[in-house]
Amino acid sequence: MFTVTEPIHVLHVDDDADFAALTATFLEREDDRFVVDTATSVDAGLDRLAAGGVDCVVSDYDMDRTNGIDFLTRVRDGYGDLPFVLFTGKGSEEVASEAISAGVTDYLQKGRGTERYEILAHRISNAVEAHRSHAESETQRQRLEGILKTVPGCIVQVDTDGRFVFANERAKEVLGLERSAVTDRAYNDPEWRIRDLDGEPIPDAELPFSKVCRREAPIYGDRHTIQWPDGTEKLLRINGAPLFDGDGAFEGVVFSLTDITAERERRRTLEETERRLDLAMEATDTGVWEWYPETDTLVWDETLERVMGLDSGEFEGTYEAFADRVHPADLPTVERAAEHALETGDAYRSEFRMFHADGSVVWVEARGQVVDGRLLGIHHDITERKRREREVERTKGRLDSILENTTTPMFMKDEDGAYLFVNRRYEELFGLTEAQVVGHTDEELHPSSMAAEVRANDRQVVETGEPLTTEERIVVDGEERIFLTSKVPVHDGSDDGEPNAVFGVAKDITEREAYRSKLERQNELLEQFAGVVSHDLRSPLTVAQGRLDLASTECDSPHLDDASDALARCQELIDDLLTLARTGERTTTVEPVSLADAVEDCWQTVETGDATLDIATTRTVRADHSRLEQLLQNLVQNAVEHGSTSPRSHAPEDAVKHGSTSPRSHAPEDAVKHGSTSPRSHAPEDAVEHGSTGNQTQSDDAVEHGGSGLTITVGDLDRGFYVADDGTGFPADAYERVFEAGYSTDDEATGFGLGIVAQVAADHGWTVDVTRSEAGGARFEIRGVETA
Repeated sequence: MFTVTEPIHVLHVDDDADFAALTATFLEREDDRFVVDTATSVDAGLDRLAAGGVDCVVSDYDMDRTNGIDFLTRVRDGYGDLPFVLFTGKGSEEVASEAISAGVTDYLQKGRGTERYEILAHRISNAVEAHRSHAESETQRQRLEGILKTVPGCIVQVDTDGRFVFANERAKEVLGLERSAVTDRAYNDPEWRIRDLDGEPIPDAELPFSKVCRREAPIYGDRHTIQWPDGTEKLLRINGAPLFDGDGAFEGVVFSLTDITAERERRRTLEETERRLDLAMEATDTGVWEWYPETDTLVWDETLERVMGLDSGEFEGTYEAFADRVHPADLPTVERAAEHALETGDAYRSEFRMFHADGSVVWVEARGQVVDGRLLGIHHDITERKRREREVERTKGRLDSILENTTTPMFMKDEDGAYLFVNRRYEELFGLTEAQVVGHTDEELHPSSMAAEVRANDRQVVETGEPLTTEERIVVDGEERIFLTSKVPVHDGSDDGEPNAVFGVAKDITEREAYRSKLERQNELLEQFAGVVSHDLRSPLTVAQGRLDLASTECDSPHLDDASDALARCQELIDDLLTLARTGERTTTVEPVSLADAVEDCWQTVETGDATLDIATTRTVRADHSRLEQLLQNLVQNAVEHGSTSPRSHAPEDAVKHGSTSPRSHAPEDAVKHGSTSPRSHAPEDAVEHGSTGNQTQSDDAVEHGGSGLTITVGDLDRGFYVADDGTGFPADAYERVFEAGYSTDDEATGFGLGIVAQVAADHGWTVDVTRSEAGGARFEIRGVETA
């Protein structure tokens, strides 16, 4: 990873000169690499950019006669992807969306306190680091392409979709195409007519590109043929290696291609010479025989006698002695083959069974040639080969039985759409017999609209030679049902190599699709609910709180405090409802996370009083970092606020741990949208919008009593971890309900915190259970966690 060590020149544009100067002071104090120039107008900022040397632009949004988005657009037009951070006091979804659409690098709201400048400095540093790293990678890439263009071998590069994106000058000599023509093709382009060394088409999954992609590792010495545009067949040796970008993501393959056609021809000549030599060796090392038809004499050499289990000289040397050892069912075949060879002079070849001297039956292959009126040949024992052939036949029979009896409809059609095969399930599905289907097309068997769609899919598979998986609407017993159909091309091994049939498997997914539609409707309702909670309820609550604040300045009444507490509880309830409702919308991005570090971070964000933390783990787990912190934060908050051994003024000593989550434990919606990155610095939505950074809803009671005399322990389990405390524990009847959303015996609690814990665990594929700890408190056990 490229690391920024040299000075970082920052241009800060804000029409408030005092604020711009203050920001420059804080940034240069925060990171001694920063050199900050300020400008109070967009025009002045553009002039400074024109002077050069700026690494990052920081801009306000709302400025005199223009705004930050317009400035961003002009910077993008003139300076490409130069890092640009919108640092603004005006925050809304509309502004954020507009900034992202315009290509902003980062977006951050202004706020009170110095922590916003710390965050701003961090984001500037990250943005410049990423920009310089990308520039360096691009320079290295161009340098590498320059080298590849000049090397003597043929070098090509293929992207993740399998298309050629680069070829050097040697490509024409090896591939028969100009460089521009190579980059118009994909690695599996049918015009290559790629074949293995036996002349058979190679499946896409076995081509060199697919192997490198699948393994993300180099391959060496792969060989296959291609066809040049002029019809010449060339044999290539292929070495390939994967390419990765600066972040380690797979981005393509680079190949070295060598034309070894001439080498193959030399090897074939050598192999032919070796074959002839082997044949001569077989004539001496394998059984050799001679048959003289005129005298009915048959001579076996010693090797053949030994192969058949006889002692040297034991074979009588007559045709009758040979015929007695041939299986009676095969003797006519042997005689007809011999007679044909003697009459025509053609080569003699026959496979038949013989009786070994020990009584066993062996398969033999006899090959020979007519020489001076006699048959001269050699004898091979092919018993093992025949055994394998029988096994293949049995396997084929079992496969035919599986295809015939599987509960999934299967079929095969020729290139004209006529059925060649259907299994029993297909017949049962449509109420047709094999005789009624085979030889007919869909147009003859099914409604025209359905047949047209199916036929179009079949043609696509045959014409492209590519498998196809698609949904097809099929009418069964008058009812339209949805099938997920997978179709693959079938080749008959002809010279042209083109598919001439389609094999298909269909799966009925009608009920699954109906269920998916139902879930989509439910998700739409859930989103509507979250919108009402987030916007329609927050606004009147904010007004009510403001009116209450005004009333408290005009009169003094204990009822006002109660009303304020009630409004704070409503705000807390809304926050928990939103977190619970939108948990399923968040993508769980799994990465290695230190469990101990995550616990430490959570401990800093919870008001723990005099509670102590015991970390008994060094494990690194695979989890979504922010959501793991959310789970731990809720468990720690639950233990601190409701596991204290000290009496509390608002709940009995044995109050159930309800799992309420503090507003600090998850980011309000607007705070997330406007650039906040740490769960520790979040404030409720209204506070963020008005610049407040403090927690306005922290319970005094939690501060006063939370964690008194309490120890919270985080430790390892087999495939998991636990969070336990030595507090008051749960009542016996509470264990089965603690994870229910809204359940609590504490009138001041929302009851959603532990429900959120359960949802976060479920989204990771984990389980969470609660039991009594050894010290009598609560113990939460999370299992199914993958260790990094």
